[in-house]
Amino acid sequence: MENEGLYTKIVYRSNYLYNEGLKKAKVRDLSGAVICLRESLSLNRKNTNARNLLGLVYFEMGEVVQALAQWIISRNNDTSKDNPALYYMDKIKSNQGKLEAIDQTLHKYNQALQYTYQGSYDLAIIQLKKVLSINERLIPAYQLLALIYFQTEEYEKSRRTIIRGLRIDRNNTKLLEYLAEVDEILAQIDAQSQDGKKKNVTKPGREVMSYESGMDTIIQPVHEKERSGFSSIINIIIGIIVGVAACYFLILPAKIEKKTTEFDEKYIEVSDKLSEEQALHNQDLATLDEITIQRDELKKELARALGTDGNLRPEDYLIKAAAGHIGGSLSSEEVMELLENIKVEDKNDKSDDFKTLYDLLIGNASPEVINSYVEAAKTAMKSNDYEEAIAQYEKAYELDVSNSDILMSLAHAYRQNGNIEKANELYRKIVSDFPDTQNAQDALEYISDEE
Repeated sequence: MENEGLYTKIVYRSNYLYNEGLKKAKVRDLSGAVICLRESLSLNRKNTNARNLLGLVYFEMGEVVQALAQWIISRNNDTSKDNPALYYMDKIKSNQGKLEAIDQTLHKYNQALQYTYQGSYDLAIIQLKKVLSINERLIPAYQLLALIYFQTEEYEKSRRTIIRGLRIDRNNTKLLEYLAEVDEILAQIDAQSQDGKKKNVTKPGREVMSYESGMDTIIQPVHEKERSGFSSIINIIIGIIVGVAACYFLILPAKIEKKTTEFDEKYIEVSDKLSEEQALHNQDLATLDEITIQRDELKKELARALGTDGNLRPEDYLIKAAAGHIGGSLSSEEVMELLENIKVEDKNDKSDDFKTLYDLLIGNASPEVINSYVEAAKTAMKSNDYEEAIAQYEKAYELDVSNSDILMSLAHAYRQNGNIEKANELYRKIVSDFPDTQNAQDALEYISDEE
């Protein structure tokens, strides 16, 4: 009874978070809706309403791959015809051009990211504008475009881009942070544009000129020419003669000597600096090749990470496999061939949604593929091509290690091919892994016959 009460509370909490997510989605708080719905699914993974709504929210944000992943999971959890996920996937399936546009959008967005890392902002802007012309609801594209405009000091364009993004996702945290930064800078620019304006101020008895510099007001008097007479002129001439004589006999020699000393010291200092800079320059030249090699390697690594080096990434293989499976354009064998390109270590580094979609595609495609491998092995056995039969049975067993019939057939193929040691190894594995089956009893007889 206690466990039933706990389960009821968990289901109630999951439904409550679904309703909260629905409220946020209705007022276009898409980021808030994603948080609520993901938390709802963490409590009840089979909450079909929450998963379908999460797919719709992702679709509205332009993240179509995430949306497809949620609807495929929903379809596998609830296979009834009333599940709306079937309708959503049929709508996308009926528009093959949409799927191709999604794939093209991802490539262009990744290309824009690479241009951004390289500092080629003009090319990045062009790519992002193409992305938004294809998928005008892709929030990450708005975020990146706003950041590039911010970096190039085009603050008005950055602000307009942020506003466009917020019309789609009203409470997107990143966009709101960017908007606050841009508004603060625009306010500073408006305040600075009002500084440095000069103005004339007249006070009684004296003319002054004042002007503002930043937060300070500087007042400067306007000088007037004094009237002078003949005696003043005589005094000035006498003063000039005395000053010139004093400079010539007293001050000038000392200043010349001081300047000479300063020149010598400056010359020594400059020579030392030149020697030091020359040594540093030689050192920089010595390491330039090494830096260039490191830069090229980093560019190659970045290209591989972004999928712009001509090689497909795990995400590309998964998208192509999912699109082909949903649209029916790929056979089960072709879907499995695409998924085989995703290495185990690459899969382990990906998100839970990536792993779930991968496992679902494997589960849906593997039965048909296993059957084709088994039929091919049987045909090879009939024509005594035991090497080919072994290869086909091994591929089938890798996809279904719980099938004792396939393992038994593989052991027979090794036995027919003359590899008795390998056949006995597999017979023993059948006995240990499937002890209560008819295959285990038959395997014991084969082992005893050989020994």
